[in-house]
Amino acid sequence: MCAKYITAVLIISGAISCFGQHSTPTVNIQGLGSVQGSIGHSAWTNRTIYEFQGIPYGEAPVGTLRFKPTVKAAAWGGIRDASKPGIRCPQIDEDYVNVENEDCLTLSVYSNDLDSVRPVMVFIHGGWFFKGGADQYKPNFLLESDVVLVVVQYRLGPLGFLSTMTEDIPGNVGMLDVIAALEWVQQYITHFGGDSSQVTIFGESAGAAAVSAMLHSPLVQYQSTPLFHKAILQSGSVFAPWAISDAPIEGTSDITSRIGCTGVAVEQCLRGVDLRTLLEAFIAHRDQTIITRGYPYVAGTGIVVGGPSGLFPQHPKYYLQNANKHIAIMAGANSQDGLFLLNELHKLQPQLLQTLNTSHDLLHYITNLHEKFGHSKYDGSLEVYAIGQNFLVRQTERLHWDNLASGLTDICGNHGIKAPVLSEIHAFSHVNPGNVYLYSFDYSSALTHVNLSVPFPHDRPVHHGEELKYLFPKEILDDLDTKMAKTMVQLWTSFAIRGIPAAKSTPYWPPADQLFGPYLKINTESEQMNHYPNELFATAYKYGVYKGTGSRVASVKNIVTILFLSFVFNLVV
Repeated sequence: MCAKYITAVLIISGAISCFGQHSTPTVNIQGLGSVQGSIGHSAWTNRTIYEFQGIPYGEAPVGTLRFKPTVKAAAWGGIRDASKPGIRCPQIDEDYVNVENEDCLTLSVYSNDLDSVRPVMVFIHGGWFFKGGADQYKPNFLLESDVVLVVVQYRLGPLGFLSTMTEDIPGNVGMLDVIAALEWVQQYITHFGGDSSQVTIFGESAGAAAVSAMLHSPLVQYQSTPLFHKAILQSGSVFAPWAISDAPIEGTSDITSRIGCTGVAVEQCLRGVDLRTLLEAFIAHRDQTIITRGYPYVAGTGIVVGGPSGLFPQHPKYYLQNANKHIAIMAGANSQDGLFLLNELHKLQPQLLQTLNTSHDLLHYITNLHEKFGHSKYDGSLEVYAIGQNFLVRQTERLHWDNLASGLTDICGNHGIKAPVLSEIHAFSHVNPGNVYLYSFDYSSALTHVNLSVPFPHDRPVHHGEELKYLFPKEILDDLDTKMAKTMVQLWTSFAIRGIPAAKSTPYWPPADQLFGPYLKINTESEQMNHYPNELFATAYKYGVYKGTGSRVASVKNIVTILFLSFVFNLVV
């Protein structure tokens, strides 16, 4: 069957076989052209993996196409080199900078068997919607199972999400890229041994928010042919406060003023500005907006409601009740997911921690957190609940950072990740009972080292994105880590293949058919649990904040006291 796919091989000297040690797989994608890939191997059983990277699904969004909806890639002549990753979309990050090349609308396809018809897993990477790329997510773990893996790149930051609510800069084009990539999968994945009728989309953080957007957008859900059939959300949702921009016009105006684009030709100016200037203006806007207002008011890195893109004519909350009852869902979060939010806020405003000396300072700090997530209404109720549920009385009377860090981490995680994910579970379990699965990931490697700005006082937190290294080869693993990686791969791929997550080393994982469970707590010894609200205080429980003597603040006497303090504090500010 090799000749069906290996249509051309460039041979410098000697003869090579289609599947020999030095063979070069070449696939003819009917209607597009041929791609020449490379061969790799799976991590544990050395299975052959045919790797095709940097395949274009969209035209380069440059010139007049900058900020515009995706234009599908045109056919090419000859054989395209697909042996190397495509360049990441423009971004400025500590570990990666691209301020020169916007030709990034590519995807990578990995398959064990080009002649087969196997379930497809499409991964959408995270990174706040302004950083990351496909080259960070290799197939060596997941392709121990009989699946085809596709990893998608999409426009990031202002190039993908800036909006003037006009046809010139509609916003959401990064999500339109994802839709175009899913359409590409439907049309062409059979050439790589994939089954277009068994597609699972999955993503982490912003990638999970993108998955969530695909689940709820009428632009996707009303298509005659489904673009996917199952979905996995890892620590993210479109309902997270950082996923949607509540002030796109105001934020875009701030970015353009930083660049110097003013007047009636703003769109034309933005199309012509160099990448570094645009990205640096966006980063400055983002940092300052988080400091002064909060995540929901950042532009250029969040989904836009309304406007000509058509992604969400109304807020996604209005589509929750119409959740697709034919899509199986798996979703969850990591125990210390909130740590990445607490860390960024501390990095932007370290002085807040330095003034955390009295109970009034704690109240101010928590009010500030709620402002960052767009939740504070200055009536004091959220602050009272947060203090009452996350801290013991003695911790509020004599403040010590080691005792407060856990509660503040949980507060950030609940607003930024866990509660939004739980909203997804509620919506889909209501319309599709028996096909929705909830998890909490709590495994911590002995090799874990977290580089944090905030002085987190405890060892081995299960931080945001920690589960990724057990699905993709990102770090060195010890024996216990490898065992966890095998478990994670079995859980994720069994869901993609059969719609039911299962692994040899885990107990039965029942669907979440109750309000708060049941769910699987994934750890060295995984457990079936039944009350997910316990995960909202996972950090405090894990590090013993609730152990020993003392009671939570949430007694009647103390709630009255805190209500009074909160009321007075909010009057003052």
